Amino acid sequence: MDRTDVLFGRSKKTASRLDEQEVEGADEALVDIDEEGEADAEGDDPDVDDDLDQWDRLDRSQDWRFDGPFDITEVDLSADEVERVDVGALIITPEDGMKVTLVADPETQAVMHVVVENAPQSALQLTLLAAPSTGDYCARARQQLIDQSTDATSIDMAPGPFGTELRRVLAVTNEEGHEGFAPLRDWFIGGPRWVLNARLIGQAALDSQGEGLAGEFEEFVRNIIVRRGDQAMVPGSIVPLTSGDQA
Repeated sequence: MDRTDVLFGRSKKTASRLDEQEVEGADEALVDIDEEGEADAEGDDPDVDDDLDQWDRLDRSQDWRFDGPFDITEVDLSADEVERVDVGALIITPEDGMKVTLVADPETQAVMHVVVENAPQSALQLTLLAAPSTGDYCARARQQLIDQSTDATSIDMAPGPFGTELRRVLAVTNEEGHEGFAPLRDWFIGGPRWVLNARLIGQAALDSQGEGLAGEFEEFVRNIIVRRGDQAMVPGSIVPLTSGDQA
């Protein structure tokens, strides 16, 4: 397979936060689903434009990145001794026991995604997208994914830890020919000229309350530092990554 596996851990939790705040084989994980939970958007700001739908209102109701992930311009990495892994446009801080896989495009060999596993049949996929310098691109990125989800058995939106999240269930068949369902939750997090798409896969996607596997991944995402670069890119295109180095 066109993958580069990098296995590592970290010795302590991230120490540098602004104002000292504490702050998805993974795609083929199959689980049985009894029912898909739904939730209503909460926390709408009355000052937000009434012409927006409830999900746009939710996204604009607060600063969802207050506790991370951060842009490289918002942090000082020299202020602590935390061991991080630099994959170019993303600087990540895995917990002990997490397996990290870099996923490359089979034709260009460019690294396009980071997949993190913290338990059997549970993973997080990270994809960095280019975005315009003005406006919130999260809603458009979310709609593009909805339009591409032609094989989904269900698609719903719900409030998540980073604003509006997309919940999908895909009917899949693994390499042994066994059929099942793959639950996915997509977080879209907007920063300066970028959108980070963090996708929960498998068992973590069923943890809608964030009390277990999803909670661990949420903390991992909040520890991410984005270094998108100054290169001009078409909005929505994937920002390529590099092989992992210690940061």
